Amino acid sequence: MSNGYFGIPTLKLLLKKKNIKISYIITSKKDIINNKPNFIKKISKQYNIKFIDSDKIEEKKYIIKIKNSKPDLILTISFKIISKKIWTIPKLGTINIHPSLLPNYKGPCPINWAIINNEKLTGLTSFFINDNIDGGPIILQKKIKIKKNIDFISLYKLLSIHAKEFVLKTILYVIKNKKKQLKNNFCYLKKAPKINNYFSKIDLNDKKENINKLILGLPYNKPAWCFLNIYKNIYIFNIYKINIDINEKYYQYLDFYYYKSYIGDLIYYKKKIFIKIKSDFIELLICQLNNRKKMNILNIYNGLKFKKNIFLF
Repeated sequence: MSNGYFGIPTLKLLLKKKNIKISYIITSKKDIINNKPNFIKKISKQYNIKFIDSDKIEEKKYIIKIKNSKPDLILTISFKIISKKIWTIPKLGTINIHPSLLPNYKGPCPINWAIINNEKLTGLTSFFINDNIDGGPIILQKKIKIKKNIDFISLYKLLSIHAKEFVLKTILYVIKNKKKQLKNNFCYLKKAPKINNYFSKIDLNDKKENINKLILGLPYNKPAWCFLNIYKNIYIFNIYKINIDINEKYYQYLDFYYYKSYIGDLIYYKKKIFIKIKSDFIELLICQLNNRKKMNILNIYNGLKFKKNIFLF
């Protein structure tokens, strides 16, 4: 059971293993990340494997199909929460692969929050699904380093590649140990709630490193944002990329601006756009004004005809 790109490397590896038979591929109508047609269905057709593409797999007709296939295991990877009627069907249990080191970052957006919170390590956890969401008995874990300035898409793809061998190792472990499980710690500290407009709004009073991590950690369909005041008209301003390592030659100019500018002021200098935050400056690179086309900030700024009463907040 999987949606989108994350489960594809794992699916392709399992299909090559002669001692593993996939009875059903279950997915949703569209990719959960970008809401586009789900490519997992193409793979199931290519290998002539039965598939269910529905957003309502709890319906009786689908549960009957799953029961009739008599699975030893059900594997969910990047999939929605499933009901007890489904995860209790296999005799060896239902396994989920979660892209974090549980019990930390339990929730739907663990990859995003690991970047936003400037974690040095993330990883993968396999566990048996039970009544506790992301809280079932842990089977195995794999630690993965988070590279400096990696963004959400890059870390998402990296984890999906690591997942394929990790899943295979988990399946072999479960078959060998017959539900012998590790003890789980239910005292999780860090959560990974769904990203919404509240979490993705930029705080210009924050440190530049934290602002950068927020921008890097968010998916492109839910970017970091703030308000832009253009001649007393207020717009939503999405920010996709910034530079926090500003060259010293620019600081020589910006230092003169430090005590004259307010938080959110946009400063134009040598075809670059800087924004004043609480204790520093950051350079804007790729942005989007009011849901129009994403573009280089200089193109946006030239179109605004620079005036001092343009600022962010």
